[in-house]
Amino acid sequence: MTATRIAVTRAEPRSHVDVAVGALAPRIVDRGPAHAHVAIAAAGMLLLSGDRVRIDVDVGDGCTLEIDDVGGTVAYPSIGEAATWTLDIRVGEDATLLWHGLPFVIATDADVRRRTTIRCAAGGAVLLRETLVLGRHGEAGGRLHSQLTATDTAGDLLVEHLVLDGDDPVPGVRGTHRVLDAVIALGWRPPARPRDLVLEAPGAVARFLGAAGHESPLDGAWREWRDAIRTRGDAVGARDDAVRARDVVRTRGGAVGLRDDAARTHDAVSTRGGAA
Repeated sequence: MTATRIAVTRAEPRSHVDVAVGALAPRIVDRGPAHAHVAIAAAGMLLLSGDRVRIDVDVGDGCTLEIDDVGGTVAYPSIGEAATWTLDIRVGEDATLLWHGLPFVIATDADVRRRTTIRCAAGGAVLLRETLVLGRHGEAGGRLHSQLTATDTAGDLLVEHLVLDGDDPVPGVRGTHRVLDAVIALGWRPPARPRDLVLEAPGAVARFLGAAGHESPLDGAWREWRDAIRTRGDAVGARDDAVRARDVVRTRGGAVGLRDDAARTHDAVSTRGGAA
């Protein structure tokens, strides 16, 4: 199956956004010189037995990419072969990624392998909303193996391995709860609350376990952390703009100096010729 791709690089007057349609179809909503807003939705029926879904995201240096999930995902019952969902993310220097995901539902008898890999360069920051739901209404849910590995230049930011089975609720993991909702900040310090998990490396995780998605209180956490990371991105962008402006002035100053040196040389040659 063709990989879905979203890549943004800085450009004037608008950033360059490279998209490729795979299992998911990206659509550009808005963009500026260093910012892009992209919506994604299923390009066909998802997620079926044996499907191989891959999503590649590349946020260029100094850019901000916001991704909104439009329709969510349902993993349907598997017949002999698990479905896979692989997400590979690269966040460049001083770049920012915000991804607001809608519920990922694992229907009864579904079998899904999810792998998320996030690599942040220096100054890279990520904010994710991830909601896992075991079963459609009235179902116990299927099987999910989910791995998340996030790193930066100093090493691991967050490493998680989660195994869920609707027919085997494990005490101490989810118990009888069907919904696992999370807001995940990586590479920066969000305004965490006392009940949130603050990571040793820059980052934090807000979690909710419950019987239904509408019971989750994390919409407020998402909005607060989203506003904070946007402010951070604006500050980084302003700093980078100032550096580029300074470099332009230096370049212009160097060009003016070369022009003046050339004029003085020309005058000296003319004077020497007159004396001769």
